[in-house]
Amino acid sequence: RLKSLYIMLLATYPYQKLPTDFSEEAEKLTVERNAPRWMKMLVKYGYITTA
Repeated sequence: RLKSLYIMLLATYPYQKLPTDFSEEAEKLTVERNAPRWMKMLVKYGYITTA
């Protein structure tokens, strides 16, 4: 945490507030990125059977 604060204080650009839907957008990207891996693991452990 201290390192993050230090980096923020060193930044030369002005503070910009994140958009209100930032967390929703980040979650969407995470799901899109990880969905194929999750599906492979579900098949591997037998939770989903392939036809």
